[in-house]
Amino acid sequence: MGFLNKLFGKADDNDNAPVAPFDSASVRSEVDELISALGALTDAMDTEDAPLSNPGWRGRLHDLREVRGDLRILTRRQDFTKDDLYEVLTCVRPLYRGEPPKDFAHLAPQNERVVSAIEDVHRAAGS
Repeated sequence: MGFLNKLFGKADDNDNAPVAPFDSASVRSEVDELISALGALTDAMDTEDAPLSNPGWRGRLHDLREVRGDLRILTRRQDFTKDDLYEVLTCVRPLYRGEPPKDFAHLAPQNERVVSAIEDVHRAAGS
């Protein structure tokens, strides 16, 4: 593998670098907040006046609910790895980032809460 490391510019010292252990308990409160934020967003999206006839809207609502469920399943485990967390976390997509589109303006507080919670989980996980 030395040849491939040289080819891709990887130094041999990186292979021996210590890896900090991941403590799943250290991110539980942030993940719980993300779960709660996703619940608030999906509840706000699923109202009587929501465009549920729009397949894209239904799809986003489904995706957000599914990733919320995946996070809940993950946190029920006694321990989980950083890789387990990131595997689920990569599926969390807020409705938008930055300025809210006019169709989503009424969901701005809930969406901002999700964005903030995602960033908090990343910070707590040490990435």
